[in-house]
Amino acid sequence: MKNRNKQTKFPVARIKRIMQKDEDVGKVAQATPVVISKALELFLARLVKETQTVTAERSSKKLEPYHLKHAIERTELLDFLREITSNVPDPSQGGTVTMDEDGETKKRKPRAPKGKGKKVKNETDEDDTHMTDDD
Repeated sequence: MKNRNKQTKFPVARIKRIMQKDEDVGKVAQATPVVISKALELFLARLVKETQTVTAERSSKKLEPYHLKHAIERTELLDFLREITSNVPDPSQGGTVTMDEDGETKKRKPRAPKGKGKKVKNETDEDDTHMTDDD
């Protein structure tokens, strides 16, 4: 028997909150976010299945963004997503994907976390004033 609290894979409360952010939406029936959650689940399953098919056809072991782009381009049902993926480079169509020496896609270096406090001057600085988070 299914657990009634886990009927969907997406958070129903969050979906309801997103829906209510729209000024044109009034009250939302209890079943509405559940139906939207299920529709989202089915949509993503179809998108991933189409993308997996493209990945397998290209004999690739790794799903890449251009596989998703190709799946969207060849599936009429997903035409509305073409504009979103238009900037994704596709090596089979002359696009470039940056690779390192090992054949792996290059990843950006993570940025250093930004500090929240003010900088503290060293004691050896000319000015004896010290700036801290308390200032």
